[in-house]
Amino acid sequence: MTGDYFIVGAVFATGLGLIFGSFINAWVWRIETERSIAKGHSMCPHCKKPLKWYDLVPVLSYAVLAGKCRMCRKPISPRYPIVESMTAALFLVLFSYFDPTNLLGWVKLVTLLAITVLLVGACSYDQKHSLLPDVFTTPALALSALYLLVIIAADPSQLWPRLAGIAVVTFFFYGLWRFSGGKAMGDGDIRLAAIMGMLLHPWQLAVATVAGFNAGAVVAVVLLLTGRKKRTDHIAFGPYLIFGLYFGLIFADKLRLY
Repeated sequence: MTGDYFIVGAVFATGLGLIFGSFINAWVWRIETERSIAKGHSMCPHCKKPLKWYDLVPVLSYAVLAGKCRMCRKPISPRYPIVESMTAALFLVLFSYFDPTNLLGWVKLVTLLAITVLLVGACSYDQKHSLLPDVFTTPALALSALYLLVIIAADPSQLWPRLAGIAVVTFFFYGLWRFSGGKAMGDGDIRLAAIMGMLLHPWQLAVATVAGFNAGAVVAVVLLLTGRKKRTDHIAFGPYLIFGLYFGLIFADKLRLY
């Protein structure tokens, strides 16, 4: 990939990520309010007035408005620019990691970008409501299965290691869910584990699982020490599994000792 091509592609990927991040915010809000994503205008959650197009520019509008609604001046959640920035960063990283100069690279990249939109939406919703809606996880599972088929078609030797990884990680998370009575994690986390197994080869999957558990543990300790959570409170685990997934995908191969 030439330098000029990479720069143009990186800028495009980042911009596309910002646009999809804004779409994710609208989608999550409409699920919360039981509105259809296919119709209606975006509106302020406080005063319910429709937003103008210049109020919807990802990240920039939030900064210009100082995090407040233009009409009622009530605060806008920082979750919106965070989701937009996170989606843009993941799009850029995935574009940089995968080689879109051949057909296989394009198929893998486009599939992963679509899965990313769904997983960021799931992460945002789970962080707020401690729930992973099927509207995000079910299509993500289907796309992950498609990604796995592409991987196996390109390299049939991946079949059994990948299937073994899926079986082990899914059974492990099912066991945690089953024996904790759903207290350690929800059934949505089992679906996330299956997605991880489909997207990652065994070494990446091991690194992703460890990274996800460690990230969740660190955040849980901080929340407990600062008094923001109690020992009996539920802490959403989905966002940390999703973090682990991308950590394993991008960094696991760099951590190999052999």
